[in-house]
Amino acid sequence: MTKTLAHIILPLAIPLKYSYEVTEEWKDKIAVGKRVEVQFGVKRIYAGIVKEIYEKEMEEGDYEPKPILNVLDDEPILTTKQIVFWEWLAEYYMCTEGEVMFNALPSGFKLSSETKLMLNPSFNDDFSLLDDREYLIAEALTNQEEITIADVQDILELKNVFYIIKSLLEKSVIIAKEELQHTYKPKTKTCIRLSETYKDESKLEEFFEEIKRAYKQQSIIMAYIQLSNESHHDLLDKKAVLTKADASSSQLKTLIDKGVFEAVEVEVSRLEDDFEGETLSYELSDHQEEAYFKIKAGFKEKNVALLHGITSSGKTQVYIKIMQEVVSEGRQVLFLMPEIALTSQMISRLRKVFGGEIGVYHSKFNFQERIEIWQKVLRNEYKVIVGARSSMFLPFADLGLVIVDEEHDQSFKQYDPNPRYHARDASIYLAYLYGAKTILGSATPSIESYYNAAILKKYAFVEMTERFGGVEPPQIVIVNVSEAIRQNEMKSHFTNLLLKEIKHVISNNEQVILFQNRRGYSPYHICHDCGWIPKCHQCDVSLTYHKYANHLKCHYCGYTRKLVSKCDACGSTHLKIQGFGTEKIEDELQLYFPDTKIGRLDLETARTKHGSERIINNFQDGKVKILVGTQMVTKGLDFDNVSIVGIISADHLLNFPDFRATERAFQLMLQVSGRAGRRKKRGKVLIQTLNPNHNTLKFVLYHDYINFFKSELHDRNRYKYPPYVRMIRLTVKHKDNDKVNEAANLLARYLKEGLPRMILGPTVPPVSRIRLYYLRHIVIKLPKDNKVVYYKEYIHQTIANMKSDKRFKSVVVQTDVDP
Repeated sequence: MTKTLAHIILPLAIPLKYSYEVTEEWKDKIAVGKRVEVQFGVKRIYAGIVKEIYEKEMEEGDYEPKPILNVLDDEPILTTKQIVFWEWLAEYYMCTEGEVMFNALPSGFKLSSETKLMLNPSFNDDFSLLDDREYLIAEALTNQEEITIADVQDILELKNVFYIIKSLLEKSVIIAKEELQHTYKPKTKTCIRLSETYKDESKLEEFFEEIKRAYKQQSIIMAYIQLSNESHHDLLDKKAVLTKADASSSQLKTLIDKGVFEAVEVEVSRLEDDFEGETLSYELSDHQEEAYFKIKAGFKEKNVALLHGITSSGKTQVYIKIMQEVVSEGRQVLFLMPEIALTSQMISRLRKVFGGEIGVYHSKFNFQERIEIWQKVLRNEYKVIVGARSSMFLPFADLGLVIVDEEHDQSFKQYDPNPRYHARDASIYLAYLYGAKTILGSATPSIESYYNAAILKKYAFVEMTERFGGVEPPQIVIVNVSEAIRQNEMKSHFTNLLLKEIKHVISNNEQVILFQNRRGYSPYHICHDCGWIPKCHQCDVSLTYHKYANHLKCHYCGYTRKLVSKCDACGSTHLKIQGFGTEKIEDELQLYFPDTKIGRLDLETARTKHGSERIINNFQDGKVKILVGTQMVTKGLDFDNVSIVGIISADHLLNFPDFRATERAFQLMLQVSGRAGRRKKRGKVLIQTLNPNHNTLKFVLYHDYINFFKSELHDRNRYKYPPYVRMIRLTVKHKDNDKVNEAANLLARYLKEGLPRMILGPTVPPVSRIRLYYLRHIVIKLPKDNKVVYYKEYIHQTIANMKSDKRFKSVVVQTDVDP
């Protein structure tokens, strides 16, 4: 007997493939890329993705597949290329397709029997648009705060309820509990229309007689009539009518109160294009034109080009020129940026060129907005997508170009959960699937990318060595903090030289950026008498003091406690603050410059959807004179009036236990330096350090990327680190310290049997416990040969063998490829 089966991807970390029977009821509706409702296990129900549909001859004794319960989508929400992309991600990053699905899909698309439902706070109790079954669910949620999908099944006495829940979600009647943090409210605008009575011309004429002395009321009615005739619509935007009539809201309210107009709240798309005016075109300088032609020539032989352009060389203009060509062909462009904070400034520039063809996608959008963007990309309504790393999961209809701006940035790497992908590397494969080209751009390229371009010649390689407009690179000054302390020339965390330069810049009505790569007020409190430090009870770290919230916080798990006034160990009240973060820098600067507006850009201030955008706009408009920030201020921001950049402590960057530490320090310092003097005037950068003779600082001083690259490459080759080897890091986790030691030692021993001389560890990481789990690291260095698939399969099998021991069944092993 032949049965039609479908391979379904479930949002679970399950390595096996699961197929379900496609019964006659669903054969005409099912398709690859659609969501279907299926039962997994005894009770659980999930919305899975159809990966493949095939026929199978069933023989006696074969496993009887469970049937698909429902098809949830009228049209596929995924393209076939996306499904291939998911498969590659799972294979390369050593995880399951279900984990990729869970990370890639907007949560509004993910349903399971464990999902809890609540009434949408914005629902206006209008039940008229609901059918009988939907009404019962909405009514149940008016009586109780939340219900489960099992509750829905009981209420309706139905097993298959996902299609009803999907309908309620689409109508914005309910929301899934995991989305409550967004507290979604629809965006609305007030529109007006003539009431039925005054659509009669004779009635309107009579009313004009009544108000012949009320000239503003007359002008509102005339403006409405004129705009209505022009647009052929009777429901018009209130603001547009008032603007044309040059009237106030109170004058319109009088007409509404008299029954002439009706006011109607209309829900509008949050993604609606708010760009007004004609699009612009930019002329490239000779230097930019040369880079453009070199990239185009490189694309004839290579699929990837590395654009190494110094800060303020005008890389964005080169991007735009190539993007325009791709869009003119009807194809789509993906523009990846490392930080959400950067998108607003870039979008305003791109919108002047592409108008309303731009879509934005990142984690600050709520689930309704993300689904709306998802569908617009699928329908090819957006030609340019600007976003953070998650935007590469969107269902592109016809991708023609991928641009990874600031490709060196560590924000492109996903750390948790699986897949622990690098968006730069993954997007190169994504572009390959679509037959698209990729541009990697940076003033300080990653060692791997520069090696692939300049040494291996795998990528086309283009350099831009001049700043736009011929502006000189900023002058860099290394400030010796040790000497300043000895000479009594330190004011708290600022040398006299830095304060003097800031004062001079402010007096000239110019701006300053100060970089400190640590948020919060201070890293810890310490007891002056016994040395006790408040620590997180879940993680092996001290609690950071946040002055504005007045609490101590763990930056790993989020645990907070009130500021302590007495030592837990000895009872002493002599507690003092040690170290400093962005909050403290901001606080102390205000003492030295009391009349100067100071802003702060870090994770705390940028948490809200428009937080970072507001801070950046205030700085750009000159409302803020000094901007203090973490690495957010280093990445691609373009300000005209910044003359001084100060790096408060270079030592925090340089002294970090990681083989990439010097690379990151060099990149961050050179990138933040590039924010200074970006127009007509040469800027200055002051780097405060206790170790002015550090080798990396010498390369920064002369903006010398080439020799830094050679030095770093020499060390990487000597100690066998990427790009000379492939690296995989295994993190072994358990709540029992002895058990995690035992499991990690056993796993390392097993690995060394099949991969001799490739295994380092197990070692205890600098932070050895996070969220109650003790951690051990095992680093695997694989040769760059054609056996990588074998190596990964051996690692998978070895982990499975270790976990087959009953003692270690509960031990967690996380795999991070290219850590």
